[in-house]
Order: sequence, then C-alpha cells, then structure tokens
Amino acid sequence: MKREKRLSASSSTLTLGDLSRLLRERESAIAEMTSRRDALAAEIARVDEEVAAAVGEVTMKRGRKPGKRGPGRPPKIATKAKRGRPATAAKTMEKAKRSGRPAGPKGQSGLHNAIRAALTGATDPVKAVNIAKMVLASGYETKSKVFHLIIGHRLAEMSDVVKPERGLYALR
Repeated sequence: MKREKRLSASSSTLTLGDLSRLLRERESAIAEMTSRRDALAAEIARVDEEVAAAVGEVTMKRGRKPGKRGPGRPPKIATKAKRGRPATAAKTMEKAKRSGRPAGPKGQSGLHNAIRAALTGATDPVKAVNIAKMVLASGYETKSKVFHLIIGHRLAEMSDVVKPERGLYALR
C-alpha cells in the first residue's frame, strides 16, 4: 500500500467525493490487514496442534510440578495443629530417621567424664577455657578449633555441675 501525502489544513482542494474515496481505501486496507492477521492466527493454531501431537503437551508452565516442594522441605501434611509446633513439623520429626549411633543418656559420654575428672582436682570454680586446657592435658584428643565452646555446651548438659558465677563452673 502506498503512503499518501498528508494534506495540511490550508489545502482545501479536496472535494467531498475525494475524501469519501480516501476513507473507503483506508477501510479496505484495514479489512485486508485484519484478514491477514486471522489467517496467520489460524496457521499458528495448526502449528501448535502439530507440536502437541509430536511432544505431547504444548503449554509449558513455569515452576515446579504440583505437589513437589523444594529440596530439604518437609512434605505438607494436612492435619490440624492445636498448640505448640505446627502439625507438619511435629509429624516430620517423628518420621525422621537418624543416622549414626543412637545417643546415650545426657551427661554420660567420655568427654563428660573427662570434664568431671578435671573439675574434681579443682578447688575453686573454673572457667570453660581452663577446663578445656585441663581436659586436653589429661589426654583427650579433639580436632576442634574452638574446643572451649564445646566444653561450655557439655557443661550446660551436666546436672552435677553448678555455675556459682557467670562463666565459672564447679562440681556440686
């Protein structure tokens, strides 16, 4: 379709017949473009059907499949939770399998016994750092770089250890 020059408002040389002819030409051009668009849409629909037959599914959705959750996420359980932990977390923790050996009674490991031995020789309350040094001096082997923090955790588990002041520990 050829582009026609736009006429300015000052040129009033067009008659009413010329204006109606221009209007009809423009309407026929619009009708031609609309029919081309419809034909192309029908062609796209045919291609989509061919792809669907070859692949099995045309629509590709973003995200995970329904029912799939991210890695490490517990499965969603639809039970009512009353108070405390949500039902999903409580059920998942019951089903969780622990690897390794089963845990023994709290405060009864080799490290706990080494801490008790170090504290029996002390007359005054001792800091966790000094207890760690005494345990290592007694022959306890560890690869930990922050062994004094582990000692602090173990001291908190032990029921026969008291804390007379902040940061100091002694046997009952």
